[in-house]
Amino acid sequence: MTITVEDISWNRVFLEVRYRATDGESLKLYRLRSQRFVNFIEERTEEGNGELVRARVNIVETGNREPFDDGEWLFCERIAYEPLTLAWAEEHMPWLVEQVKHRVWTSLPKRVRKRAAQEEITWREYTYDRTMLADRIAEHPYNTHNIEYAPELLGRLGDLSRVFRYVNGKYSCAASILPRTDRTEYNNLVLAIDYYVKNKNPRFRRFSKRQLEKQVFAAFHRVVHGLVPHKGNRVLFLKENGDEPTDNMAAIRDRMIERGLDADFVIDERYRNTFEGHQNPFSWTRDIVAIARADYIFIDDYCPVFNFIDPGDDTVLTQVWHAGVGFKSVGYARFGIKGSPDPYQSAHRRYNYALIGNEHLRQIYSEVFGIEEQALLATGMPRLDHFLDEGHAAEARADLLARYPWMDEGRVVVFAPTFRGSGQRTAHYPYEEYFDMEALYEMCCDTNTYFVFEMHHFIDELPDIPEKFRDRIFDLSEENLNQLFFVADVLVTDYSSCFYDFLLLKKPVVFYVPDKVIYEATRGVQRTVDEMAPGVVCDTFADFMDVLATNAYDAKEPDASMIDRCLENSGLATDRAINTILLGKDVPGVKMK
Repeated sequence: MTITVEDISWNRVFLEVRYRATDGESLKLYRLRSQRFVNFIEERTEEGNGELVRARVNIVETGNREPFDDGEWLFCERIAYEPLTLAWAEEHMPWLVEQVKHRVWTSLPKRVRKRAAQEEITWREYTYDRTMLADRIAEHPYNTHNIEYAPELLGRLGDLSRVFRYVNGKYSCAASILPRTDRTEYNNLVLAIDYYVKNKNPRFRRFSKRQLEKQVFAAFHRVVHGLVPHKGNRVLFLKENGDEPTDNMAAIRDRMIERGLDADFVIDERYRNTFEGHQNPFSWTRDIVAIARADYIFIDDYCPVFNFIDPGDDTVLTQVWHAGVGFKSVGYARFGIKGSPDPYQSAHRRYNYALIGNEHLRQIYSEVFGIEEQALLATGMPRLDHFLDEGHAAEARADLLARYPWMDEGRVVVFAPTFRGSGQRTAHYPYEEYFDMEALYEMCCDTNTYFVFEMHHFIDELPDIPEKFRDRIFDLSEENLNQLFFVADVLVTDYSSCFYDFLLLKKPVVFYVPDKVIYEATRGVQRTVDEMAPGVVCDTFADFMDVLATNAYDAKEPDASMIDRCLENSGLATDRAINTILLGKDVPGVKMK
C-alpha cells in the first residue's frame, strides 16, 4: 500500500496534486499543532494496478470558510485503524513511536534532559511513560511512511512557492512546498503557510528581549572601542563554536611566532563554544572587550557575535574559512532555506577579507559570504602548508601504526561524511538508514579491508558497532582526519569538503550519497555531486559495497577549483595571508587582478 506523488502545481488559489494509489489510499494534509486534517477534492481514474488521483485544495477555503492556518501541514494518510494503541503502533508503525518519543522528549523539563545527557542516555533510550506515549499516538493518527515522491518533483520544489498579497499589499500569505526529514530519516513534504505584515524598514527586526540584549552589547562595544587606544598591532584569534583554534587559525598564529612577529604584534586568543549550555553575560562581555581592543581579528566558520557588532573601520576582520570546497550550500547560498542568514544582520557581511584555496573559488565564496570577489584572498589553506612536507606523512603513519597495527595489514577505507541537520544543535547521521553493518563486515572480510568511521565533530551520536564486527570496523572519530589520510587507501565522503585535502595525495575518493535527491532539495547544493564529484558516485548501499568490493573507484580528473593551487606556488599560505593582511604587502596572485 503506497501513495506515489508524481506532481504538485498551483492553479490560481488551488494547490493541485497528482498521485497514484495502489489500494484506494487518500492523501490528506495534517497540522500537528491543531490536530486537524484537511481533505483534498479528488477525481479518481482506474489505471493499471491502482488509481490515478487528481486532487486539489483551495488555499483560502479549507472546509470552515477560512484559509489554512499558519504553520506546516504534512502530506500524509489518515490512519484508519481503531483503537490506535501503543502495542499496535510498535508492531505495525514503529516509526510513529519514534516520532512520539522525540515529541515527548522535547516537552520534558530541561533538568530531566540534562540529567539524562549526563548519564549518556539519548532520547531514544530514555524510559517513557507508556500511557503518555499511547495518548500522544492516539492524538495524531497520521502516516507519512507510505508516501513516495517522484525525484523530478523533489528537484523543483524551489519553484513551487507562492506569495498571495492582500489589503493593498500591507499583508501577505506565503505558501511553500518544503522537504522535511523525520526522526527516522524518512523524507516527506509539507505545505508551509506563513502570514506576514509588510516591514517598511527591513534592516531592523521587530523588538524583542533578544534584540534588546544585542543592542546593549553593541552599544557597550562602541563605548569600549572609543575609549581604548588603537596602535594597529593587536591581533585577536576568535572562535565561538569550540574551545580550541581551528587548524587554519593555529597555522597563522604559529607562523607569526616563528617569524618573530609576536614582538611587533600583541596576540590575543578567545575560544569558546557559544552553542552549548547557558550563556554567561560575563563571557560575552570579555569577548566584546577583546573585539573592541583588536586591530586585526581572525575567525573561522560562523561567528554570531558579529551579527550585531560592527568591529569598525579601523579593525580588519578576516574569515580564514577552514574548508576548501564542497558541494553543500552554506551562508547566503542557502538564502530562503531554513538556517539561511539574515540579509542585513549577518556576520558574513562584516568581513574585510576571506581566505580561499585558489582563485577559481572566488565566485562561489562571494555568493556564500555575500561580499564582493575583491575581498577574497587566494592564499591557499594555511593548514595545508606542511601537508606534503617530506617526513610529515611518515611521522603521521608511524604514530597511527604504533597505536593501530591493523592499519598496515590490509586496505584502509576512511568514511568521513558531513552531518545531517540544519546546524550544530541538530547535527546527526542516520547510520541505521544508510548502513548494513553485517554486509559491510562481510565485504571487509572478503577484501581484507578495514573500515574506519570518522564522524563530523558536530555529531554527538557515534556509530554503534556490534562487538563481533570490531576487528574490521572501527570508530576513530576522535582522531585527526588529516592524519588518517596518510594511512587511508580510499576516502569515502558525501557533500563534505574533506576530499579537497585528500586529492593532494592523489588517492581515490568515493562519494556515498543515498539521500542525494532529498539532500539537494532540503540543504541545497551549489554544484551537484553528479556534476562535479572527482570520483565514483554511489546512490545506494548496494552500489557502494560493489564499488569497494571490485575496486571500481579510479579517480576522475578533478576540476581546477577542487585543488589547492596555491600549493604549487613558492612559499606558504600562512605567509601570503600574514604579508597581505598584517603587513600590507601586495603578494602576487593573492588579490583579484
